[in-house]
Amino acid sequence: MPAVLVVNVWRARPGRFQDFLAVCAKARKIHHRLGAKVRVFNAQFGGQPFTTLYTTEHADNNAFGAFGAKLDADPEWLALLNEWLGNREPPADLIDSRVNVEVPVG
Repeated sequence: MPAVLVVNVWRARPGRFQDFLAVCAKARKIHHRLGAKVRVFNAQFGGQPFTTLYTTEHADNNAFGAFGAKLDADPEWLALLNEWLGNREPPADLIDSRVNVEVPVG
């Protein structure tokens, strides 16, 4: 089965990049513990420059579904999510979000 890659594109608010990276570090720890491979990239140019891509990779749709179920029930994740949603001045804004499925080639 093909891999699933979730990409969330964030734009840090002025002067808040380090604050945003601290949130990414907390999220990465949780997501990794729940089975996702996490990678964080900075876009340099093209498309949406100076944004940060936070990605989670899953072996297949089954693994992605199991990850989602665990995420929805994880107290540490729910606390971080509530902290983020309750923040009137979050360190970053979500620009784009997508779920990608690997295309077998060859």
